[in-house]
Amino acid sequence: MLGQFGVVVAFLALWILFDKFLGGDSDLAFTVFGTPLLAVSTLTVMLWGLWGLRLRKIVLLLLAVVADVGLVMGTPALDRAGERLFFESRRSRLEAFARDITSYGRIHQMSDGSRHFKELNGELVAFTPAEVDTSVKAGAPATRPLAQVLARDTIAAQRYDEFRRRLQDVRLIQFDSRPGLVAFLYDGMVDNLQGYLLVQPGGAPPPIRSELFGAQLVRLEPLGGGWYRFVTT
Repeated sequence: MLGQFGVVVAFLALWILFDKFLGGDSDLAFTVFGTPLLAVSTLTVMLWGLWGLRLRKIVLLLLAVVADVGLVMGTPALDRAGERLFFESRRSRLEAFARDITSYGRIHQMSDGSRHFKELNGELVAFTPAEVDTSVKAGAPATRPLAQVLARDTIAAQRYDEFRRRLQDVRLIQFDSRPGLVAFLYDGMVDNLQGYLLVQPGGAPPPIRSELFGAQLVRLEPLGGGWYRFVTT
């Protein structure tokens, strides 16, 4: 009985630690599955402990409560450690990627192409003819053939494909390059975005309340070497 409880607590602690590696839907999955799993496991141990109550079981019940409280109270620390581990495990690749983005100079903004809306230099692009929609609708920009935007901005298709693969390799979904910095988006809905940005030598981080990825920047956390973690509204 205590064995299953220990396994559940350890599993959930590892889930929190490696949450960033699991993707943007991991937080929701934890809420839907992880929290009820901990509650059921704890309730099972409590019922077991209360059945034929003895001093040894009281001690074990108290230890279970301490483990529960420790997991809940330690979640922010585990989350911060996981965040740092995620970034540091791809720091060198991101620095090389940022250099190549800046030196190439023809792609200043793009997504990894894995989602419904695919973006390149401020345009929605289509990979297949069925996705093309050049009609202008209220609140909905046109979706142009990818080849058309590549030709317009003289972007080599091979370089575009390479940048897509590199975004997918570091498990980030978009970048935005502007004078003095390159920002990489991890995930988020229309708002509440998060990611990383590199301020290049001689540049300065964007001011709080400025726009980044179409949202308002509300937090910058220095990570060293010109890197910052950002959060938007």
